[in-house]
Amino acid sequence: MSDFNSMALNLKCLLLWCMFVTCIKTESESINEKRLLLTDSDYADNQQIQRDIQLMKATMSQLQTTVNTLNAKVIGQDQQIQIQDKKIQNQDIQIKSQASVITTFQNNPSGSTYVRWGRKECPTNSTEMVYTGIAAGGHYSNPGRPANPVCVPHDPELGIVSHESAFGSLFGMEYETNDFGSNLIDKDVPCAVCRVSHASTVLMIPGKSQCYSGWKSEYSGNLMSGHYNHAGASHCICVDSSPDILEAGSRNDNGYLLYGVKAYCGSLKCPPYVQDTLLKCVVCSK
Repeated sequence: MSDFNSMALNLKCLLLWCMFVTCIKTESESINEKRLLLTDSDYADNQQIQRDIQLMKATMSQLQTTVNTLNAKVIGQDQQIQIQDKKIQNQDIQIKSQASVITTFQNNPSGSTYVRWGRKECPTNSTEMVYTGIAAGGHYSNPGRPANPVCVPHDPELGIVSHESAFGSLFGMEYETNDFGSNLIDKDVPCAVCRVSHASTVLMIPGKSQCYSGWKSEYSGNLMSGHYNHAGASHCICVDSSPDILEAGSRNDNGYLLYGVKAYCGSLKCPPYVQDTLLKCVVCSK
């Protein structure tokens, strides 16, 4: 009897142990086979996070594209800036070069020359004497004479003697009026070639005795030319207001003759001009 009871007890214990193991296994499988429900809040949050991540990735991709585009533009602008910088540098070099030329010109201007008719010397206002000479030109009666007078030097270098029958001619210049000084008639006219170092332009202004604003007066005088009724053409020249004469130049040889120039009303408006008034002149530099 006791053996039977012992076997029953052992069988019962074995049954209980099997039931215990089965319960543990079932619980384990139940845990392992757990699934998320679509209505679970954790599942919904996870899906939103995934969508947010995808949106952020798309946004980052767009931003990267924009950054690449802007970077390309910046690189292009940098290249343009470098080109402009080179242009500016070249312009700076040109400006400095021009400034150097201007400074050189201001310090050492090229200068200009003019003839002072009726005087043997140049004015004492920063002018340089090139040479002093004799005023000359073609004969007043020759219709083919050169119109312009010249200032020939006292120390000529002569050419050969010519026996040609066709030639031009050069005569001394003579005053043919006393309007601008006593006892000038038939006296020979001196001249001086002068150089101004302070200016590059010299201008004779007929009808004025003073220069316009911004111009410097070299000398002033009286407007003179050939006779209106003579055959030979002539130029209007400005003869100094204090005319001089050449020594031993008093013979009446005629030649290039000088007369005062009068205003003649008509096409020349009067006023401001007045009939028969002698015209003044001034030589200006700048």
